[in-house]
Amino acid sequence: MPSNKPITIACDACRRRKVRCDEQQPCSRCQSAGIACYTTSVRRKKGRQGASATVLQELRKAPVHNETSSIPSPEITVTSAQFIRQPGLLSPSVVQSCADYFFSRMLGTVPILLPATFQRHVDRMAECLHSYCLVSAFCAFIFTQTGYASCHNPENATVGLGRRFLDEAMAVRRHLDPFAAPTRYGITIAFLLYGCQIGMGNQRQAYYFLRESTTLYTAGMLDQADAGVDDDAGNLFWLLLISERAHAIRRHRPITLQITPDSPVLDDTQSDSFSIGFRCLADLYRPFDQSFLSCWNGTDRSSSRELLIRLEEHLQQAVPADLGLPDILSADLRVSQQWLRTMIWQLATSAGFLSSTPSHPCLGFAYPLQIARDLSLATWKLSKESLETHGVGLKIFEITCTLTDVMACMSPAGLRSSSFDLGPQDYLKHFCTLIHGLPGGETKFMPLLLAKVSQTFPSMLAPVTRHLGLPVQDHVASAEMDMESPIEYQSDWYKAFNWAEMSRIGDRTPEIERAVQFGEGR
Repeated sequence: MPSNKPITIACDACRRRKVRCDEQQPCSRCQSAGIACYTTSVRRKKGRQGASATVLQELRKAPVHNETSSIPSPEITVTSAQFIRQPGLLSPSVVQSCADYFFSRMLGTVPILLPATFQRHVDRMAECLHSYCLVSAFCAFIFTQTGYASCHNPENATVGLGRRFLDEAMAVRRHLDPFAAPTRYGITIAFLLYGCQIGMGNQRQAYYFLRESTTLYTAGMLDQADAGVDDDAGNLFWLLLISERAHAIRRHRPITLQITPDSPVLDDTQSDSFSIGFRCLADLYRPFDQSFLSCWNGTDRSSSRELLIRLEEHLQQAVPADLGLPDILSADLRVSQQWLRTMIWQLATSAGFLSSTPSHPCLGFAYPLQIARDLSLATWKLSKESLETHGVGLKIFEITCTLTDVMACMSPAGLRSSSFDLGPQDYLKHFCTLIHGLPGGETKFMPLLLAKVSQTFPSMLAPVTRHLGLPVQDHVASAEMDMESPIEYQSDWYKAFNWAEMSRIGDRTPEIERAVQFGEGR
């Protein structure tokens, strides 16, 4: 296990003079020589070059750096223009509250910081801009990406405060040299800003920061100077891989990170729930590589039924039914699992693989009904707080839109529940309830979802709005179908399909496109 002992390094002046440095700040040799003492992670050429042979004279002429840092890493330089912080913005109580929320709920899905590492940055905020930027981005991430606001201040909207944190992090970042600190810190800040921009619905900015974090990683810049920053470097690789692949599927983007024999391996000896949950999450996204994305994006037409069947079987095995994780970890796992199953079915639809007599359920027309049933059973057991933590609203929204498309192709008989079994109408109402209760769901997703239901399956709009306690427009009520009259239930759902309607399922409707613009993280 890596040591958490701080890494020390000689200052630039002692290194160039080739003398022993006592690694203080400032060091005794620089004080006695009357020169500025600072440390950067940028190594200069060895030996003396030209006029620089007179090292002391050159160093005395060098400008003094404004800020330094004693975080266990090379010192950080800033631009000459001083950054003016917003006084009192990052109050100790808010920072501590955000940290408590994150480390008690999210280490199983976003293992990017350890409590001790984060606390060192908090302690250095006053004197180190890099730490101040990281803490600002961290708090902005908690406010914009999770259900923190509804848990801690349900009566008063705190989106404005999250935006202020984000603006502060973006402003201070412009005063930092991203290459003058350990790369791990740069990746952490870029990833947090990615999550913030996703939470604010800024898709282009979010993609920029996601690509920055993966590019920094693939550039091979995690050198020995970064050792000891985090508990497990493998967590960082897999977190970036999961986020990049989820974003690539949703937005049809390319990916940077590939799984190779040299890729970090997650430690499978740790048996705590956070470690188990994250290993399952990484395993979910493992096979969704460039080959799948090429088929998904339409650049490769060689997808096969066998490939999709293997993917579906992998998803089923990646998250065992009897895993027994806490709600806070199960929520993201179960929703992500069913969302990926939905993506497989949509690819099968666009590839023309669907059949009324499928060789595997994922190639059948009624497969989204099975997905809806599995997700309903999983989420009925989960607390509202567990679903709020991970920002799963967009994934549930996309699953619900696919379910609505399939329901619109069915006869009234196929929509009903039978005896004590749930039916498609129950699934739709349950998902609408979930979305309506999630942070931002009532304002971001519900209008789009109701528009989707109104256009695709107008007869269900009145039952859904009535179930949610929302007002129903007169013209909607007049189009309502009588769903309460007794009709014999048909267990063979595929017999009730309107085959002419199936050709459009899987297309990205305007409602889905607008929902993706709002976006969420993984």
